[in-house]
Amino acid sequence: MYTDKGEYHGGMNMNQNYVADANRLFLCSIVGSKLLLNLVSTIGVRDAMALQLLIEVFMALPCVFYLVSRRESFITRPEIYKMGAVQWILLLPLALCVDKIAEFVNVFSQLFTQNQITNHMLELVLQYPFPVAFFVIAVVPAVCEELIYRVVLYRGYRRSSALLAVLLTAFLFGIMHMNLNQFSYAFILGILFALINEAAGSVLPSVVLHLYINGRSVVLLYTTVNFLEGLREQYIAAKAAGNTELMQELSEQANGVPIQKEDWLNAFMMTDNGDVLQSVFALLPYFLIAVIGVMLIICFLFRSTGRKGLFREMFQRKGTGYKEERAENKLSFLTPSLLVGCAFCIAYMIL
Repeated sequence: MYTDKGEYHGGMNMNQNYVADANRLFLCSIVGSKLLLNLVSTIGVRDAMALQLLIEVFMALPCVFYLVSRRESFITRPEIYKMGAVQWILLLPLALCVDKIAEFVNVFSQLFTQNQITNHMLELVLQYPFPVAFFVIAVVPAVCEELIYRVVLYRGYRRSSALLAVLLTAFLFGIMHMNLNQFSYAFILGILFALINEAAGSVLPSVVLHLYINGRSVVLLYTTVNFLEGLREQYIAAKAAGNTELMQELSEQANGVPIQKEDWLNAFMMTDNGDVLQSVFALLPYFLIAVIGVMLIICFLFRSTGRKGLFREMFQRKGTGYKEERAENKLSFLTPSLLVGCAFCIAYMIL
């Protein structure tokens, strides 16, 4: 199997056990969380923020129980948490680049599907204080989802194949969101998070980056909505005073949002394909720069952490008789648990 240093040692049976465990954990995480959420809904829990918090906790529970039952030691190893000053400094440009990549993919996907998360976030933003929304939307998912996909599942698949671990956890992280729009950028983020963690030798980068991306969305939404609400209130006051000049100035500051209408918030959330296509072309240069930036930083991280040869080694496996074992077991990761879990997510996504 793979050690933390990227070395492979034989033992496909052990690999298969860990892969099968990871597949079962994914199934339990997805199906179990939905069942538990339906259960708490039937007993009277209707609060949107509470349900948002509970779904994250329910998804993480199988992995927490798994770690406790197996007494997995890697959760407390120093390399899981420890990072040098250089790695911490590089997290800022990494966050900016990764966020710009996610933004571009998000907007591009809206040429083919609707943005299904912004309205939900807006509902939470309008009903709850900022600290509560930030904690539930940004902090909790960054911890719970990274525990599931970049710690437990990734380590399970990583023992069998690093390439499988990177791609499969990214795919599962994408379909876990159960809508095409979020799948598109979550899949890309899953790949980047796994590679960045490998380069840094820690799971902390993906937690911090996940927190930054979700947190930025919450802050931006709060700031934008509060700004527009302020303009709306000023517009109403100016209209009552008959100040047409100020009304015109406020409308221009709203940047196309019809603050003069009662349903200005609905109009603010609506975007047509023409606007999306224009946004795609506007974001393309920043996306390309961000891709180059992420590649350079990842390469630098591999070198600075003394894991220079790991990038090549993580996609190769060595050991006597490995090729024969791989030929016999190359589809062993496609267990019923994985297939059922994926089918559940895809069916939910379609329906």
